[in-house]
Order: sequence, then structure tokens, then C-alpha cells
Amino acid sequence: MNAANEPASPRRSNYKQVWTALSATESSAKTHVSGTEDEAALTHSGIETVKYLLANVGIDRNDVVLEIGCGIGRVGKQLAPQCGRWIGCDVSPHMLKIAAERLREFDNVELVEISGYDLKPIVDLSVDLVYCTVVFMHLEQWDRYSYVEEAFRVLRPGGKLFVDNVNLCSDEGWQIFQRHRQFKPAERPAHITECSTSQELQEYLKRAGFGEIETRLDGVWVTVRGRKRKGSDE
Repeated sequence: MNAANEPASPRRSNYKQVWTALSATESSAKTHVSGTEDEAALTHSGIETVKYLLANVGIDRNDVVLEIGCGIGRVGKQLAPQCGRWIGCDVSPHMLKIAAERLREFDNVELVEISGYDLKPIVDLSVDLVYCTVVFMHLEQWDRYSYVEEAFRVLRPGGKLFVDNVNLCSDEGWQIFQRHRQFKPAERPAHITECSTSQELQEYLKRAGFGEIETRLDGVWVTVRGRKRKGSDE
């Protein structure tokens, strides 16, 4: 088949097509979620993420917690025992099928397939914490902000949002940027990492209406969290 007849690669923004293809097998899903198939490494990374959320964001035992881009339940498996209800949202039905099997022991877990651009299946004012980790790197800027707006919608007044991404302004982030810049435009993988700056993430939360916005720079990562003001009734 010549180049003219080869099927076009999916666009980056066609998240459902891209991530359903990347999770066609459990092996591929694990690799694209965390870079490894090793179960011990997956468990360790999930535990460390939950430790970070507990220490830096705060989670109550009765909280309804929602993850944007839950993948195979890497974090959810460790977080479900720490909260009242855990909702895992993902664009890929394959990811959700694997997550359902991995989290089958928990009766407080709900898995929801989403479009890739919003949280429409989730009702307004129904969640205490929304977090999105190791996902913004795969999204375009407009869609990052759309999820921040959607988080504001589904959070109860006083609810919290946590997001992260690779920090472009760190030495490690700049190395990733330079390495990925070597791909010819037509050869860039649809899921290739695109970094953020702290100012970008802060602005999303500010524009969406969040207050108490706090930023942390931690090596390659920039993390931002905010709170929906208790007077907010949207």
C-alpha cells in the first residue's frame, strides 16, 4: 500500500479513537497508562499518587471522588478504600472494562464512559473532589480548560479540584519538549506529551471560578489545586 492509500492517523483530539486503540489489550493499556506492565510498579505508583492527594489535597472518608481519565484504575484501586464513593471516568471502553475487573472487590466504585471533552454523565453539584493526574499531557489546551469548567460544574460548593502536568519550565520538562520536537509533524504520535506551565494551569482554575488556588513545582511536575467557593451555586 502506498502512502496515498494508507489510512490517516487519528487526530490527537479524537481522544476516544486514540485511547481505545492504545488499550486494545491489557498489556498495551498498562503500558500506555504508566509506561510499564509490571503489576508491582503499577501498585506502587497508585499508592504514591494517593499518598500525595491525601497529604496535599485532603480526602474525607465520606467524600465522593471523581477521576478524569481513570484508565485501568491504577489510582482508583488504592483510593476507593479511602473515600465514600469513587467515580472513574474514561474515554476508552477497553480501559473501563479492565478497570472494572481490577476494582471488582469494591462496592463503592462507579465507572463512566465519557466523550473526551466533558463530564456530561455526571450531574451538577454531586462531587466533593475531582482530580486529573497524568492526563493533561495528552489533551489539547482547549480541552484541558473544558474539563476544569466541567469540574466546577459537578463539584459541590467547597469542593476541590487537583490537576497536574509535565512542567515545561523544569529542566526535565524542557528535555521532554526538545526530544518530542524532533518528530516530524506528520509522525508525531497522537498521544505524545505536551507540557504546561504553572501560569497556564492557574489561569484555567481562575477563569473557571475557583478560589484558594495553590501551585506546587515538584521536579518534572507542576500541580495546581483550587476550591469551589462555598457561595457558588452554579
